[in-house]
Amino acid sequence: MYGPLFATALAVLSKQIGYSTSQLSTHLSGRIPPHSLVVSLITATVPPALRERREAEAIRLLRDAEHPPRTAAKPVVPAQGSAVSLAQVQADQLQVYERLTRALEQEGELRKAAENSARLVWVLLGMMSTLEDRVRQLSGERDRLIDRVAEGDAEAAQRKVGRAEEQKAAAESELARAREKQRQAEELADRLRQEIEALTDDLDRLRGDQSSPHDQLPTLAAASPGPGEERDAEADDIDAALARATAVNDQDADTIDRISTELTGQPASVPQAQPLAPDNPLTSPDTTNKSAVQLKEEAEAAANRGDAPEAARLYGALAARSAAYFGPRHQDTLLNRSYHAYWVDEAGDPATARDLYADLITDQNRAPAFADHEKTLINRHNHAYCTGKAGDPATARDLYADIVTDSLRVLGPDHKTTLASRHHHAHSTGEAGDLATARDLYAALITDRTRVLGPDHKDTLTSRHNHASYTGKAGDPATARDLYAALITDQSRVLGPDHENTLTSRHNHASYTGSAGDPVTARDLCAPLITDRTRVLGPDHPDTLASRKQFDHWAQKAAGA
Repeated sequence: MYGPLFATALAVLSKQIGYSTSQLSTHLSGRIPPHSLVVSLITATVPPALRERREAEAIRLLRDAEHPPRTAAKPVVPAQGSAVSLAQVQADQLQVYERLTRALEQEGELRKAAENSARLVWVLLGMMSTLEDRVRQLSGERDRLIDRVAEGDAEAAQRKVGRAEEQKAAAESELARAREKQRQAEELADRLRQEIEALTDDLDRLRGDQSSPHDQLPTLAAASPGPGEERDAEADDIDAALARATAVNDQDADTIDRISTELTGQPASVPQAQPLAPDNPLTSPDTTNKSAVQLKEEAEAAANRGDAPEAARLYGALAARSAAYFGPRHQDTLLNRSYHAYWVDEAGDPATARDLYADLITDQNRAPAFADHEKTLINRHNHAYCTGKAGDPATARDLYADIVTDSLRVLGPDHKTTLASRHHHAHSTGEAGDLATARDLYAALITDRTRVLGPDHKDTLTSRHNHASYTGKAGDPATARDLYAALITDQSRVLGPDHENTLTSRHNHASYTGSAGDPVTARDLCAPLITDRTRVLGPDHPDTLASRKQFDHWAQKAAGA
């Protein structure tokens, strides 16, 4: 009546509760079951956390079946109808219990697989760090042997270096697999949790764990050295650890694949270990066969030495590799994409950087964990900055206005990112032509930066400089002159009299002094500035030439006056 699956369930239950399958079939087909059978069924099929409540509900149903209500309008009805109804309910309960038990087992397997992967990630990260140190050490030993013309020893050392590099690439590959397995196991477990909650609700309406096989990594024998090879105990240990990591990845991948197929009809796309690519010379411009670890090392090296075009190229290749392997919204991919956009801008292409940041922000906002993350706000800040730098200050202004609103909500008014976004919002507002608003925004920012950072902080001094500038541009040269006079005093004390910012403020102070109607004083301010800029920057520097030009201008105005 119920099919082979149900018959199998009855056979299993009969062994657990001490009733034959025929007795169970009889009771479930219409006879009211005894109290002991109901309790035994609950004990055998219901998870411990739900058992007490389910038993109380089942006993209440049993009592209702044994003592059906009587009414004056109808004759007494035998209890068989209620028993049939109860039997059907119990049959339904049994099927739901079976599904619930299976779902709980699957969830437990997936949670264990995710835990295995998380532990494996940390083990492999440590292994990769060890291998990086080992490659450097072995490379140094090899180079010293080559310098001594010890050909045989140098060849042996080179084999060790090659083996360590292959191990590092293998560890990187297994790390990627472990991270992806962890993500997929957690997603499938979350899906099962929803199904478990739905099944529990079904049981409520009806009135009604296994561990992973990987409690520890399997022990595998290390590979024996080939004929004529020297045994390298440390490398052998690393090979054995990598073999155990691969075994755990393979076994957990089978678990995820099996459960994904049961749930969705499709196996999970858990990445398999990638074949090792042939080694390329470090000077090769081709990045196709380089490992992600090698690309990252070269990108960081280019960034550290300030080679923006090379850093942009390498981070672009690394971002593409990461996107192909993990997907465009994986945290590693997002980080590499942000570095790529940053160095594209540093290489002198703000328009392309703007577009890269726009795509990056779109993908970050699709991931709930990143939507309000500080890194997303920083990328939005950089997007707005590149937008203004690419020649669209009005759009940059509007972008910064939204960023300031979100930064205030997420990070607070005193956070450095919030203050930086307010600074750039004021600047882009002025660049877009609204000089008075820019002046007022800087005035408010000075108050907060002075309170949070202190009056002598370089960011506070920069805001004071811009406030004075936009005050003059907005049509008040006399106030701008006084603001610059006070600023120069503080800059000379904090930064020094020869600092470029101090010299720039002196130039602007002279300019607004003349614009305020005092060309004689402006001329006299320019004269010592020319001397100092010539000494600090040289006679042919553009700033020195600008001060000489301004001196001539105000000297002519003073003579005419």
